[in-house]
Amino acid sequence: MSIVLDSLTLPDDLLWIDEYKWSGVAQQVDILADGAVVVQADAQQTGRLITLQGGDDFGWLDRTTLEALRLLAAAPGAQYSLTLHDGTPRNVVFTGDRLTAAPVVDYSAPAASDVYSVTLYLMEL
Repeated sequence: MSIVLDSLTLPDDLLWIDEYKWSGVAQQVDILADGAVVVQADAQQTGRLITLQGGDDFGWLDRTTLEALRLLAAAPGAQYSLTLHDGTPRNVVFTGDRLTAAPVVDYSAPAASDVYSVTLYLMEL
């Protein structure tokens, strides 16, 4: 199954590199003046990071798709539907660097069909 962000079909071989870094538990540890430790923990409902990354020989986007993706990333606070391989739609926003891209082959005048390795920085709401 393809990866789809909003209406853009992305390469299906992008890696979700932080899939198992999220625990779903928000925890705060405080040390009181008398030295006692207080731990507060609750289920975290949202905020799971979804970083999708291509590599040197996989997960490439052509320049036309990259430009469309940049327009999505440039919209402050915009929320999008992301569907990954499991078919579950997720509501996401761009975070951090939003997206980074590097040409697979450098050209002084890139064509629409030239390919780029990308990393998308998203967070599930």
